[in-house]
Amino acid sequence: MRVMKMAGPLDQGLDLVLDAVPTPPEVDVWVRQVAGCVGIRPGDDFVRIAAELIDNAHRHADGPYRVRLWRVDDCDALRVQVVDRSPSTLPVLGRPDVPAQGSGLVMVNRLSSHWGFECDHDGKTVWAEVRS
Repeated sequence: MRVMKMAGPLDQGLDLVLDAVPTPPEVDVWVRQVAGCVGIRPGDDFVRIAAELIDNAHRHADGPYRVRLWRVDDCDALRVQVVDRSPSTLPVLGRPDVPAQGSGLVMVNRLSSHWGFECDHDGKTVWAEVRS
């Protein structure tokens, strides 16, 4: 995966603009490398969550466009945010009518300490935090 532009450091993190959607193995390597650049040592849960959110943005929305990783000091957590350009496609936590869909966010819900989403006129941001 290539990073089109590094938008710059955020408070102890990085804001990256992507030009291609990575494969799950690429996400694993990329998240660990990027996080390591800013002194974050992500665990497997954080990497799995990041991969799931990136994959969801690719499969269900127009994205991902931007991925943000950083440490949230006031709650001692690592945060990943994935931005896409589809404000109308909201995340769904599990789908009883189609069990194969929505199970990824069930996993995000189980592994993260908090997760959620925010919408604006340009798209949405889905985020999750994992205690460090």
